[in-house]
Amino acid sequence: MPYVSAKQRRFMHARHPKIAKKWDDKYGGKIVVKKKRKKR
Repeated sequence: MPYVSAKQRRFMHARHPKIAKKWDDKYGGKIVVKKKRKKR
């Protein structure tokens, strides 16, 4: 699962470095922004 925000990225590196390293290797450490839906 890629990071949703920079705050989440910092938290994962501080508290769960093993999981954070896996995510960085798999997803490149990028922050993924969810697409907004258009209102009708």
